[in-house]
Amino acid sequence: MRNIIDLNGLWDFVVDLDPKYHTTPNYAKPDWNRRHWQKVSVPGVWNLYAEKYSIYEGVCWFAREFTIPTLPDGSTALLRFGAVNYRCEVFVNGERVGEHEGGYTEFVIDVSPLVHEGDNYIAVKVDNRATSTRLPGVLGYFNYGGIHRDVTLEIYPAAYLADVFVKGHPKAGGGVLQVTGKCGAVRTDTLEVVVSCNGVREKATVALDGTFAIELDVPDVQPWSPENPNLYHTVVALGCGEDIFDEWGFDVGFRALAICDSKIQLNGQGTFLKGICYIYDSPAFGLVLRPEQFERDIILLKELGVNAIRSHFPLSHSFLNACDRAGIMVWVEIPVYCIFPGDDERGTVFADAEWQRLAMTMLEEMITQAKNHPSVILYGIGNECNLKNPEAEPFFRNLAARARELDPTRLLSYACAYGNTGPMADIVDILGINEYWGWYDVIFDNDRSLSSKEIDLKKLDDLLQKHTAKHRKPLLLTEFGADAIPGYLSQKLALWSEDYQAEFLRKTYAVAQRCPRLCGTFPFGFADYRDPSKEINEYWDGMNYKGVVTYNRKRKRAFFALKSIYGGLDKGEGV
Repeated sequence: MRNIIDLNGLWDFVVDLDPKYHTTPNYAKPDWNRRHWQKVSVPGVWNLYAEKYSIYEGVCWFAREFTIPTLPDGSTALLRFGAVNYRCEVFVNGERVGEHEGGYTEFVIDVSPLVHEGDNYIAVKVDNRATSTRLPGVLGYFNYGGIHRDVTLEIYPAAYLADVFVKGHPKAGGGVLQVTGKCGAVRTDTLEVVVSCNGVREKATVALDGTFAIELDVPDVQPWSPENPNLYHTVVALGCGEDIFDEWGFDVGFRALAICDSKIQLNGQGTFLKGICYIYDSPAFGLVLRPEQFERDIILLKELGVNAIRSHFPLSHSFLNACDRAGIMVWVEIPVYCIFPGDDERGTVFADAEWQRLAMTMLEEMITQAKNHPSVILYGIGNECNLKNPEAEPFFRNLAARARELDPTRLLSYACAYGNTGPMADIVDILGINEYWGWYDVIFDNDRSLSSKEIDLKKLDDLLQKHTAKHRKPLLLTEFGADAIPGYLSQKLALWSEDYQAEFLRKTYAVAQRCPRLCGTFPFGFADYRDPSKEINEYWDGMNYKGVVTYNRKRKRAFFALKSIYGGLDKGEGV
C-alpha cells in the first residue's frame, strides 16, 4: 500500500529581495546555511507571517527536511501540492524537479529518481509578483503569496491509481455508478480494480495501458440534492490476487444535470440557483482554506438560504467535501478574467500559444480536482473579457470543447459583462450576466457622495427582456451588488449604507422576477474581502464592501434582506 508523508507543518522561510541576482539557486542546496531563516507554518501565506510582509509581492523561498523510512526498489514517489500562489519552482535534494504557474490548482511532480531512504531536502521558490501574474490578468482580490494548501509525498511500492473518475446517476430504484480511471507503474496484465458501493462489489481487469472502466447498478440509493445531500461511501481498490496496492475512497452523490425548456434540471426537477458569489478571504488565515473558517461560512450560507455559490477560482478538496455534505451546489471557474484588447486588435493574448496553454492547463487541473464532487455543477470558462475581439471566440471554444471532453456531466457557463455575450450563446450551456447598474454608474456619476439617490434599474430590466427575446439559453444573474460600509445605517438610503445595499437587493429581485429564462442569481458577494483593484478614497480603504456579511462575518442588513428573498422563493413567491 502507499505511504503518504505529510509535509505540512514548520518550514524554513526567507524573502529573496534580489532574485534577479540569484540565478544560481543556492537556497535550493541542502547544505545551505538557513539559521537566519524564519520558521513558518505551511499551509500559509507570508502576508500573515509578520507585519513587514503584509503587502509584500515578490520572491520567497520555503525549505525543509523530511524522512523516508523505507523505499522499496522500483517505487514511485509523487510530490503533491494543493496550491501555490502564483509561480513556483521545486527542488528536491538540490535538483530542480519542476515548476508550476497558477495559484489555485493542485499539481503533482514525479520525484522518484531523486529521493532516497533516510533524510531528504525540499526547497520551493515562490513568486507572486503582479507583473509576473498572467491569469488572472486583473487582481480583483488580494494577492496573497505562499504555499497555501496541503503538501504531501506519496510513495507507491507497486502499481497505483493515478486518476479516478466516479459518476453517479440516479435511476428508478437506485442508481448507476460509472468508474473510469488510469493506473501508473503497470508492469503486469493481471491487475484488477475492485469497486465497492452500498453493498455492491464489481471488478475489472486493468488494460496494459493502465486504463479501466467499471459500471455498477447500485440499488436503494437516493439522489443527491441541496435538500437531501445523500452521499454513499465508495472504495476503489487496485490489486493483484489478495494483494492490495492502492485504494481511494469517495463519498458519491447520485445526481443528474440537464437543461430543459431553458431551465436547469436537477434529477429531473426544475431548480433555481439561490446563489451568491463567494470570494474566500479570511482575516485569520488569508487564502488558506481552513475548516475553522469555511465551516463557519457554510453555516452562514445555509442560514442565508443559499443553495449555490460561485467561486472565482478553483477550490480545495476539503472545501468541496464540505459542500458535498451541506448540499451547496458549486460553480468553479478558471481565472480567465478581464482580458480586454481592442475590438479590432490582432495578435492578442487570446491568440498567444503560451496563454492558450496556460488557460487549458488551469482548466484541466480544475476539472481533475472538482470532478468527483457532486456539489460541483458548473464550470466557468471565463469572466468579463472582450468578446467582441474576433480572437476571443476560438480561445473560448477550445476551452469549452476540452471541458466537455474531460467531463460531460457538468454544465458550462461564462460571466458576460453587462450582457455583452458575443458568441457565448453558441459555446456554453448557460449565459451569465454581470452588471452593477444602480451602483457604479451612480457613485461615479455622483462623485462618490453619501447623498441619497433613487435606485434605477431600468437598464437591467431592458437587458433581461432583450436576452429573453434573443436567446433560448437559460440565464444566470452572476454579479450585482452595492458596497456597504459596515455599521453605516441610513433611513434615507444614502449611498454606501447598509440600508441602500439591502434595498438594492430587494429592487434587483423585483426586476429579475420578470425574466422567464432566469434560472439563478448570484449577488456579489458573501463576505467583504481585501481588494487591491479599488481606488483608495474615503469609503474604499483596500476592502471590497459588497459582502452581505463583514470581513469578520458579522451579518449586515443585506444578509437579512437576501434571506427573506430566498425564503420567499422557497414558498413559491417571486422569481
